[in-house]
Amino acid sequence: MEKYFQAELDLACKAVKEAGQIVRNKFGRKSRRWQKAPGDFVSAVDLASEKSIAEAIQEHWPEDGIMSEEDINFGLEGERFWIIDPLDGTMNFLRGMPFFSLSLALYSRDEVAAGVVYDPFHEELFSARKNGGAYLNGREISTGTVTELVECCIATEYIGYLDSVKKRRMLGRLGENFGNIRMPGSQALGLAYTAMGRFDLSYLPRSNAWDMAAGSLLITEAGGEIWAPGGYSCLKSGQITAGSSRLVKKFVEEVLGGEY
Repeated sequence: MEKYFQAELDLACKAVKEAGQIVRNKFGRKSRRWQKAPGDFVSAVDLASEKSIAEAIQEHWPEDGIMSEEDINFGLEGERFWIIDPLDGTMNFLRGMPFFSLSLALYSRDEVAAGVVYDPFHEELFSARKNGGAYLNGREISTGTVTELVECCIATEYIGYLDSVKKRRMLGRLGENFGNIRMPGSQALGLAYTAMGRFDLSYLPRSNAWDMAAGSLLITEAGGEIWAPGGYSCLKSGQITAGSSRLVKKFVEEVLGGEY
């Protein structure tokens, strides 16, 4: 089991580093962009990064499928496929804010088997494989040691996509329970930060497979937990809470008012 999915993880690390160089080289320069939905952009850099990662996958595992946030999607009915977010945090990137990432995960036999999140600006590579631990630049990481909600630094995103009633209710609950709230602008990197204790919790009311696949494996391999209403699946769960098991339980019961 020591080498299980190690070759795939090695390829993922290499692929995001190469694509990350494309992203890094374009940072701070004007890039063509298109609006997919209000406030949701894709840029030429997203597409160039996606192409680089997809080509690396197809060169080594041509029979595998690919699910990507942007243009490349095929083979999703197969036993295994790769899940790509070629630039998570496009808005940050376009505005010159150095907080964005590339996310790549291998989905095999109904679970995420390997995953990486790469911050090319700070050259931080988060990596994990099933039952193999979670790492930052080769150093093992674990979720934080905070045990009380009042002491937490919590990351969240996409509150703006909730309807006005839900938005006011959720912002009220977060404000009542937390003094430190962050909206970093990259869900994948936020989950990676949670896996190593920079954030204590991540609450994402709307998340897609490419946002959370790699990050969710980092969380669980770092000793944490992912919770979603009805049970977690990166292919189906739109709302997730991630962090240490104790904090996730408290957040679900005391803030969300749900059953853990």
